[in-house]
Amino acid sequence: MKRLHRPGVHRATLYAAMACLVAAVCPAAIAGQRCKIRPPLWVDNDMRPIPEQPKERLVSELYAIVYNSWFRSLNLEQHVVAARDRGSLNVNAWDEVPDSSWFNNRIGRKPMSFSEILDGLQGKPPESGRWNVDRIRDEGYTPKVDITDASGERYVLKFDLAEKPERNSAAERICTLIMHAAGYNVPFNSIVFFRPEAFVLHAKSYYRDALGNRRPMTREDLNAVVNKLRSLPDGRYRGMASHFLNGIPLGPFVYVGTRKDDPNDLIPHELRRELRGMRVIASWINHADVKDVNALDLYVEGKGGGKYVKHYMLDFGSTLGSGDFIHGPYRVGHEYIYDGAAIAHSFITFGFYRRPWEEKGRILYPEVGYYQAELFEPEKWKPNYPNLAFLRSDDSDCYWGAKIVTAFSDDTIRRLAQAGEYTRSEVTGHVEDVLKRRRDAIGNYWLDRITPLEDIRLDQGSLRFRDLALERGYADRASRAYRLRVFNASGKETSKPGETKTGECVLGLPQQSLSPIITGSSPDRYGRRPAVRLLIQSNRRDRKWALPVEVILGYSGDQRIMGVLGWSHVPK
Repeated sequence: MKRLHRPGVHRATLYAAMACLVAAVCPAAIAGQRCKIRPPLWVDNDMRPIPEQPKERLVSELYAIVYNSWFRSLNLEQHVVAARDRGSLNVNAWDEVPDSSWFNNRIGRKPMSFSEILDGLQGKPPESGRWNVDRIRDEGYTPKVDITDASGERYVLKFDLAEKPERNSAAERICTLIMHAAGYNVPFNSIVFFRPEAFVLHAKSYYRDALGNRRPMTREDLNAVVNKLRSLPDGRYRGMASHFLNGIPLGPFVYVGTRKDDPNDLIPHELRRELRGMRVIASWINHADVKDVNALDLYVEGKGGGKYVKHYMLDFGSTLGSGDFIHGPYRVGHEYIYDGAAIAHSFITFGFYRRPWEEKGRILYPEVGYYQAELFEPEKWKPNYPNLAFLRSDDSDCYWGAKIVTAFSDDTIRRLAQAGEYTRSEVTGHVEDVLKRRRDAIGNYWLDRITPLEDIRLDQGSLRFRDLALERGYADRASRAYRLRVFNASGKETSKPGETKTGECVLGLPQQSLSPIITGSSPDRYGRRPAVRLLIQSNRRDRKWALPVEVILGYSGDQRIMGVLGWSHVPK
């Protein structure tokens, strides 16, 4: 029996209590806090076999739009829970997201060439030749045709509108590769070229209209779809083929709460960093159509036998400004469809206020939608309607997303733009340019706001690290400076704050901090004994100090030499 999901607020008190387990640290409040550190885990064991198949779930998009746009903000309990949010729960000792059924670390942890991105995406394009047409679905932005190729593999064909050639297929191809490289589970989407003669009807071919009614398919139904398309000069047509995913569909996941019939789904989705931090990745590619119905849970076979639920992101055809949305296209990314603040502003000014995107919004090429960098402000970007995971994201989550975005090199971005297979080179150049500029806007904002230190280690009395802002060109090495504060395990500051101007990514530590006196301390469940907390801040372009990174020093197992146990980019 299918059930209709309504995002609710039940178990809010439980969620708040779980969130409080994660410590929030700020420069003003750190003195009274003891050392705490997250688990040293790189794999979240949420792929345990589930003997009973979860039920399929339906989601009402209209309900989600109305509830999230208007009624959620009126719910006082939601405001209480949000105020007690202490950060994402699924974060390890090194401020990263462990691999799981939701996410696998890729370009965020190690460089990836474009070839490596392609090779890692599982699936293949349909074989050329004759395609059996299984059904036509008159739904969504454009009609879709399900086919089976000669090898027996199944695909969904999507098409570009005649007046917007290459737009949706290129966007879907490019952003599927981006989301895969970022670490998310996505289908294999490829651009295909075909002739109508390739389509073959069979006895079970059927047509499903927008209301869900089903009947046998006719050649006229198929011709009606093809007649809406624009043919190429050689008589072929262009489309997007999405390889069917292996597994039993269970309907979408939602961005709030958990799936009650999945015993592996323990962390409320709005408290998962890969969903909260996706806000920054979505802002880069202008993925404003982030919503429940563009996600999918699959009941899949595990490596060791047994089945579990795996979580996928779907449908990137409306990225890069390619969607045809309400109040669009220039609104997209700047305001919600129903944006209370914008409506109030317009009302107060009697409608005379003109938003910057109303004045300066331009679509330069029909192959690309409203996708520009001039008006892009990373911290202000918005999807089509409020997404609770995005709303609950904090600075630490956004820094995590910015690390992923800025890991895409110029060469990789160039190859990604080429993967759109645009006919005109100037269109390819435009997409490449905007991707780079929006990436750099994200880097300039988030890697300046948060102290961007990674791979921190203790080496002969000094702390060595990578400074991502220096590595990726968002800070000046000659003027780089850091401020250091040192606390013992009980939270007492043990030395005066010091400032060091250096671009060498190394900080000397006070000698007394390297030989702490530990009394009565016992190791945690992982054999760690935190001893020293460091609070490091980098200088910003506005001459202020960035939000700090907290580094925990201590002992692990039977080791007698102090080392770095972990770090956290402070969310509050």
